[in-house]
Amino acid sequence: MARSLLERAATRLRQHPFGVDLALACLVALVTVPVPGLSGYSESRPEVALLLGLALCAPLAWRRRHPVPAAAAVVLVCLVQLVVLPAELLLADVAAPMMVYALAAHGPRWAGRAGLGAGLVGAVLAAASFHRGSSISLIVSTAALLGALVVGAWALGALRRPRVQGAQPARVPPAADQPLLERAAGWLRDHPFGVDAVLAGVAVLVLVSASTDINYPGSTLAAIPLSLALLVPLAWRRRRPVRAAAVVIVASLLELVLVPSYFLPANIAAPVMVYALAAYAPRWASRAGLVVGLVGAVLASAVYFGEGTWFGFVFAAGVIGVLVVACWALGDLRRARLQQVAGLEERARLLELEREQEMRLAASTERARIAREMHDVVAHSLSVVIAQADGGRYAGQTDPAAATGALDAISATGRQALTDMRKLLGVLREGDGEEYAPQPDVAAIDQLVADVRASGLAVDLVVEGDPRPLPAGAQLAAYRIVQESLTNVLKHAGPAGRAWVRLHWRPDALELAVLDDGRGASAAIVESDGQGQGLLGMRERAALHGGRLIAGPRTGGGFGVHASLPYGPPR
Repeated sequence: MARSLLERAATRLRQHPFGVDLALACLVALVTVPVPGLSGYSESRPEVALLLGLALCAPLAWRRRHPVPAAAAVVLVCLVQLVVLPAELLLADVAAPMMVYALAAHGPRWAGRAGLGAGLVGAVLAAASFHRGSSISLIVSTAALLGALVVGAWALGALRRPRVQGAQPARVPPAADQPLLERAAGWLRDHPFGVDAVLAGVAVLVLVSASTDINYPGSTLAAIPLSLALLVPLAWRRRRPVRAAAVVIVASLLELVLVPSYFLPANIAAPVMVYALAAYAPRWASRAGLVVGLVGAVLASAVYFGEGTWFGFVFAAGVIGVLVVACWALGDLRRARLQQVAGLEERARLLELEREQEMRLAASTERARIAREMHDVVAHSLSVVIAQADGGRYAGQTDPAAATGALDAISATGRQALTDMRKLLGVLREGDGEEYAPQPDVAAIDQLVADVRASGLAVDLVVEGDPRPLPAGAQLAAYRIVQESLTNVLKHAGPAGRAWVRLHWRPDALELAVLDDGRGASAAIVESDGQGQGLLGMRERAALHGGRLIAGPRTGGGFGVHASLPYGPPR
């Protein structure tokens, strides 16, 4: 119930963004405005600080509805503060990074980039104004800390943008019972740049601050910018690894020249970048990173440890080199893991495509089978109906009884065709309660010959050998081959034609033969029957069960169809 209450509250907050921002602006004003200054300077002017604090907090109410005008108002107030209270740091200045976040999350793309640039410039101006007359190292360190805060706010806003604008495709939400650590790891994998930017910001805060507490024997002014140049590119170690590594290399070379007497804490960026090149960059960049890292290890040992003994130099170079190789090896393992995951994803995609193709192929095969069945049923039944109708028309003038028999045969053939059509189309229906009748087999050929004989065609059936077990599919193929052959005899053999059906049960296969003495040469035109379902369909049936079929005109007249269907399954 508590979860449901929290969900309803979150939904209500999402539905009223301006009200939420207004309440947030009031809360920030209540907390920050009563405290006019933090620096403790005696020339502080409370009434001016109060007005500036209200002016900084008020635009926060429009940070989502009108982020660009609100940000412009905050920038103007900050500039006024630098002029009116140049030595005061107000608590209400927290509105500046909040507005940078709002521009990155809710403003246009150009406004987000402009907000980042304005925030960094403001950080430099604020540090120079607040510490006017102080040491340059203090000004630089303050500017670095404020800049890191600005970059962190901008990175969080950039992470928020896809959720607000729906710029990324929808992902499946995590299950309610999924562990918190797994959900956190999934979120971190989905936002690599934001994670790198936050880590780079933390490194800047820690390592640059550590650098300001050290009295360098050389140029103190160069240490802080060099540390920033080494650490800031880490934010792009996965998105732009080659370019980020190039910046780190240039900064490292400048460090060897400008600060030759002290090893900066920010040099930790070098092995991190070697890892990034090995894991996320092209192969050539990975190898180049390893070589450059080893060369850098030798140069660093020569510059920082070259004044000691030869053993100390070699030892330092070896230690740094081992660190570089270890980072490169870890990065290469990470690359292999990423490639393995990508390979599994590609394999899953290909398997899905293969499954779809198999389904389409199965559907196409089924359509071809149904087309053959439809052709056999319809062509045979209509041929018998046409033959009976023609015979009944001629016999009706002299023998009404023969005409009545022809009509009965037409009726019976039509009913049988209708039954076959229902059985055939039944496989296309959905449902578990369908009942299907058995398909015709070799035993039904006797009735088939009798039906054709009743239509007026003289046909004899000859069976040789003892029947043997034959698969149901092969029996259906034998029946359809005889049916199609007799249909062709009815259509092409002529009015005085005669046909013979021969079934020979051999030891290894069933041989079928359907012969006629009609117009043998002209009968070959059945090869191009309609949509090609005549002899082509019979050959496909025979080949499907490992058999063969030969058809062609007979010597001396007529047409013959010879087929062989093995008893065993096709190999």
